[in-house]
Amino acid sequence: MMDGDERDYASFHFSTRELPHSKRLPALRDLFDQSIRLDLEAEPGHAVEMEMHVAPGLRRAKMLSSLTARVTRPAQRLADGEDTVCLMMKTGGHMALTQGRREGVPEIGDGVLLVYREPALLQFVDTTYVSIRVPFSAIAPLANVESAAAQCIRGNTEALSLLRSYVANLPERIADPQLGRLSAAHIYDLIALAIGTTAEGGEIASRRGVRAARLEAIKADLIGNATLNLDQLAARQGISPRYVQMLFEEAGTTFSDFVLERRLEAARRMLTSPRYSTWSITTIALEAGFGDLSHFNRRFKQRYRMTPSDMRRESEAGQS
Repeated sequence: MMDGDERDYASFHFSTRELPHSKRLPALRDLFDQSIRLDLEAEPGHAVEMEMHVAPGLRRAKMLSSLTARVTRPAQRLADGEDTVCLMMKTGGHMALTQGRREGVPEIGDGVLLVYREPALLQFVDTTYVSIRVPFSAIAPLANVESAAAQCIRGNTEALSLLRSYVANLPERIADPQLGRLSAAHIYDLIALAIGTTAEGGEIASRRGVRAARLEAIKADLIGNATLNLDQLAARQGISPRYVQMLFEEAGTTFSDFVLERRLEAARRMLTSPRYSTWSITTIALEAGFGDLSHFNRRFKQRYRMTPSDMRRESEAGQS
């Protein structure tokens, strides 16, 4: 059972590739029985590989190999106390989820919701997926969860797109418990918005989850390319430049400060890498997104307490 007050983080990689063929299916069944709380039937001998991350109030999993199996949560298992919901996002193959009279057959990129308090049947054929499992009680105040069992959510739904990006950028462990709880709450909000919230729940979830996920997507964009300016970034995200600025201000910083830090860090990495040893300081400054060399030198010295040239010399001395 998932405990919302759970303090520990855990990550593990599961693989049956190194097991004898006769032991692969029993090992996979045990994993689904003990950790995933579902019954599994499959052809013996196939190798299966997946990774799982557990955090307070949140479980994430990624099926790395294709899975062909019949997976059920029969009525007799409902007494096990597992009261969670699992949003599964298909990345390959065929997947079908049946709960009650509803059947969800997602396309690649779509999501489908498994509600653990109801019997379920999952059919996988060469399937890969990413899943996020959270307490039922975390979503219930925001949405009618039971009516969303086996609901299919299209991949281009904004909340699902933001959720996919947010989860992809989530670290395995968050040291600050308050930040960990906040990240989990943002995921709850996005799941609720993806399946459809109540009027009151939608207002709460939009205010918390969507803005946080949008900010994380913006930061990921900037980490990937620190030379982007405000207008370029807003256009890539499909929002206004002012909205970008507002998101950073709500987080207690500014767009300019965040970009400056990313550019300085990009310059520092190049100055200390042998790969860029033949590049001039000016070329590195331009590559990192600085258009003015004197501004770059001044900001770099303020941040690292040495000039770019001094950092390069110190790095080269340490490498020799």
